[in-house]
Amino acid sequence: MIKLIPKPLYINIINNEKHKINHITLGESLLSRGAKDDFLSFCNLPQGEANIIFETDSSLEDEEYTIITGEKTVIAAAGMAGQLYALQTLKQILLQYNYAIPQIEIKDKPKYKIRGFMLDVGRYFFSVDDVKLMIRKMAAHKLNFFHFHLTEDQGWRIEIKKYPLLTEKGSMRAKTNFNSKPHGGFYTQQEIKEIVSYAHDFNIKVMPEFDIPGHSRSAIACYKDLTCFPRDLPVADHWGVKHDVLCVGKESTIQFVKDVIDEMCELFPDGYFHIGGDEVPKHRWDLCPHCQAKIKELGLKNSEDLQCWFMNEIKEYCKSKGRQVFMWSWELKDEGTLDTDLGFTKCGEMNTGDRPFIDTSSKAYYIDLPYGYISLKDTAEHKPFEGNCLGVETTLWTEYVPDMKKADLMTFPRLGAACETAWYGKCGWNSFEPRLDFYYSYLDKMNWGYAKPDMANPNSLRGRAQVLWFERRQLAWEGLTNIFDDKKIEKIAKSKK
Repeated sequence: MIKLIPKPLYINIINNEKHKINHITLGESLLSRGAKDDFLSFCNLPQGEANIIFETDSSLEDEEYTIITGEKTVIAAAGMAGQLYALQTLKQILLQYNYAIPQIEIKDKPKYKIRGFMLDVGRYFFSVDDVKLMIRKMAAHKLNFFHFHLTEDQGWRIEIKKYPLLTEKGSMRAKTNFNSKPHGGFYTQQEIKEIVSYAHDFNIKVMPEFDIPGHSRSAIACYKDLTCFPRDLPVADHWGVKHDVLCVGKESTIQFVKDVIDEMCELFPDGYFHIGGDEVPKHRWDLCPHCQAKIKELGLKNSEDLQCWFMNEIKEYCKSKGRQVFMWSWELKDEGTLDTDLGFTKCGEMNTGDRPFIDTSSKAYYIDLPYGYISLKDTAEHKPFEGNCLGVETTLWTEYVPDMKKADLMTFPRLGAACETAWYGKCGWNSFEPRLDFYYSYLDKMNWGYAKPDMANPNSLRGRAQVLWFERRQLAWEGLTNIFDDKKIEKIAKSKK
């Protein structure tokens, strides 16, 4: 049995007689220097006459490829993407057979157009080098879509030249929950361009996320007039949903949002944009004269309708710049007033009709959650939501993921199962489990961390312990602070009537 992750569409052993590979040299290809170096460093064999030959076959689809191994390995693809994915498969074959491989024929192409990974750098900042490493990890799993979550209550991570305070002040919080250690960081526009270019070297498109109108405390801390009841607020230093959100009844706020989008679209050319939309408490809007006037002006029913209007308005602005726009599907009470071309990153089972969506199931792909919530088996068993599904995205929030070491622990081996669903269209535990031993050896070769089997599929006792330890996060959510703040705002609003 040849063990490959993700499983290819077709594989056949033509001849069991094994051919020893003593050197690896790539022939002429369309691959970037970075992609070539990544493959050659994995193989770590002497150079010689080219023994991996690339052929162009324009009849193949963009990401499709074929491989035939032997004394020479022949890879056929229409372009760079297929060549890249063929090398990812070849890595696993070479490792599995200890560089002595039979003659194998593989024909392969992906099920889904979008095979994504989201990294939240708003809670904990990840360096440029860390982001590039994550991109290489994505490429090794044949993922092609990097969702870059750049703005949060707890930190603003992208330079916007028109609003310099966003990074001068908004990128740094005084502490995290109950410690006293400042945390911060941001990417300059030049660094963003570097990351995007690096992603393109590995056939990965980048979708930035500007999370609005909630999750905006870091921006409000810099420009207090962005909110309904301006007051001096710090960048959030605890987790949880914040009640101070953008005031969408003010034209000045709308202009701020569009200005930020203008600069971000210059940096992210791949045709996608995410505008957040989740966890937007309406307490401020219900009391805000600007928001209530906007509701009356537009003939809307309530603050829920106001958010739908705002998301549609910003979607149209992004669309005018040639972007397919997404938002989170969480907790909308009535998505019927949202334009149907506004895509969802779909976390739950809600009916989305013909709306385009990316499956980001919170029960399978929210890998910041402990394995006691989402086991490896749960990820493997998940079947993509039915409907206009564009693909699958694994989602790494970072409230409790401060560095790459913890990121690896939460990501692997779940990403192996997720990438198979994204590439092959399904996974299934009975299919995945026999290949798990090889997958761990592959991760070892890469020197990437992971959760061992007894952690990744915990028994009931261990799983419950993981959940209880994780649930301590509730202590850091400032629930009482929100209640007291709400009362303050109610008094302010009443005094202005």
